[in-house]
Amino acid sequence: MDKLKRGLIYAIRACFVIFAGLFLVWILLDPNYNKWGGVLSGIVLPFLPVIVERVFKTKIAFRIQLLYYMFLFVALDMGICMDMYKTVPYFDKVVHFGSGILSTIIGYYAIIFFKAKKTPIAFRIIFIIGVSMLVAVAWEFFEFACDKFLGQNMQQLVSVGVDDTMFDLLAATIGSGIGAYLFTKPKFVEALEKN
Repeated sequence: MDKLKRGLIYAIRACFVIFAGLFLVWILLDPNYNKWGGVLSGIVLPFLPVIVERVFKTKIAFRIQLLYYMFLFVALDMGICMDMYKTVPYFDKVVHFGSGILSTIIGYYAIIFFKAKKTPIAFRIIFIIGVSMLVAVAWEFFEFACDKFLGQNMQQLVSVGVDDTMFDLLAATIGSGIGAYLFTKPKFVEALEKN
């Protein structure tokens, strides 16, 4: 990745942290605006690509990082902090579907890290879907923790109960299946990893 692209990634990360800081100020000024989950996510999740690169000792392509940051903006800033999960019909399901596709990237890089690219395609698909589902379940645990410990209503338990969680996981599973399938296509991988 050249200096210009690297600088753009740093600037995007800085914007997420600044947005999280602004939403934190909003929380402190308006007690009715309880978006701690969005603020915490906005501080931590922009650095997930760095963590994946260090854990898997790899470099994530510029295009993949841009896709990830666009998704984060939609999911965190628009969805949580701007309340679009509550005001835009099916916004939540579209975001979980997208997260299912994008989180397959982690599974793909894990396969590269473990030098398992030559394993049978069925194994790679199941592995990538499994990793993606782990991400989806971890997010639901995060929402649950925000609801229980920070007094939020991220899972909308009052109005929809378990249905919300199950439909979120179903949307993520469908997205995971599509993402896993795409990662078995060499032309798709080459196009994504092209800087």
